[in-house]
Amino acid sequence: MKDFFSDGSPFLRHPLLTAERTRQEIDFLVDALPLRPGARVLDVGCGFGRHSVELARRNHHVLGIDPAAAMIRAARQNAQEAGLDVNFQQVAAEGYFPAQPFDAALCLFTTLGQLPPASDDDNRDLLMTVFNALKEGGRFALELPQKEPALDALKPSDRFGGDTAYAEVQRSFDDQTGIVTEQFHIVSPDGARNYHLRYRLFTRQDVIGLLAAAGLQILKSYDGYNPADLSGDSPAMLFVCAK
Repeated sequence: MKDFFSDGSPFLRHPLLTAERTRQEIDFLVDALPLRPGARVLDVGCGFGRHSVELARRNHHVLGIDPAAAMIRAARQNAQEAGLDVNFQQVAAEGYFPAQPFDAALCLFTTLGQLPPASDDDNRDLLMTVFNALKEGGRFALELPQKEPALDALKPSDRFGGDTAYAEVQRSFDDQTGIVTEQFHIVSPDGARNYHLRYRLFTRQDVIGLLAAAGLQILKSYDGYNPADLSGDSPAMLFVCAK
């Protein structure tokens, strides 16, 4: 079974990750951080580069980092197709040491808590990398699912597609570790492939503790990508922090 972020990953064709959604998310982040024109931005766990490319389209200077070679290849291709100059590097955040500090950093979707890393120490190390990469006063946006609403919405199984090309997803949750496991069975005319994804869910207090341990000051907590304050019912948590 392949890692979710390897070649042919269903993440590369995720039906919900549309260009319009990406534009709306970046609209919100540019205002919430805020980002000055031409800001240097670090995108931690950039995946196939959808946020990095959109920021570069708006004339920001972006470095996207990700440990998965397949994601970096896809990100570079997406930037090239958009006619944009974006720097992407295959490196785990915990092992990244910037030559110059950044004005802002992003860590979005389920990047925090993906396995590996597997422990609070590893997640703190990731956030310490962000802290060390930022200028004094630099801003950080952390977005991730909120544990209880995510569990309430968690479906044990899903099926997408038609009769000859489709994806089946099986999901489980380990209450002891807080880890969600998703198993993907992808069928296409080229054959069948299996992928797995594991990530930890966090409560609001979990995240507050991790950010404090990394020295990052929370300025504002949002209900995902909208201006409402974060509440216990918010499916997504978005924290804007400062160094």
